[in-house]
Amino acid sequence: MGERRDSGGGSVGDSGAGAGEDPRERILRSAALAMAERGFDAARMRDVARGAGVSIGLLQHYFDTRDLLFREAFDWSIGDLIARWRKGSSAEPDPWRRFELLARELADDPDLQRRCATWTEFCASAARRPELRDGVRRAHEEWRELVLGIVESGVAEGKFTPAVPVDVAVRTVLAAVDGCDMAVASGSGMGPEDYAAVILATARSVLGVRD
Repeated sequence: MGERRDSGGGSVGDSGAGAGEDPRERILRSAALAMAERGFDAARMRDVARGAGVSIGLLQHYFDTRDLLFREAFDWSIGDLIARWRKGSSAEPDPWRRFELLARELADDPDLQRRCATWTEFCASAARRPELRDGVRRAHEEWRELVLGIVESGVAEGKFTPAVPVDVAVRTVLAAVDGCDMAVASGSGMGPEDYAAVILATARSVLGVRD
């Protein structure tokens, strides 16, 4: 896309972009934050531009419409969320230790409150906007497959003895994570240690973890 000019007549080809930074990704990150704070329908392009440190002109250089910006920010944030989950599922061979690392990766996120608020808002927005539902479903499925792989490894190695069917055990763990996300997002006072403790205690119980 060619260089455009902002309303003041100045070039916006590099407006607001720091050396070595990708302004498009910074805009998407700012848009995801604006959605978390205001909701999909109330978030404004000027909030995004201010948060990203760019002009409205540069914003429109990358995204022609408000809906395009926020839909792409939604998809970008979902992808970022999945990448965080996968980072927590390391090459650790022991299934329970691998789950512990995953839980700690989630709990120790320096942006825990923002991440939880973003995810909670995305789920609420998807309930109102059908075009967002595929992204939420994709995130749920990726998360389920990640946890399911750990659980199946633990069962196969005789380290997990679930008291319920594996699928039910996995869904119970996922529900615990969703509940913790909502608790953090709502400002209930749940911090990283409580977040990790609830998830690990739930998983240990339903998976029948053998020490």
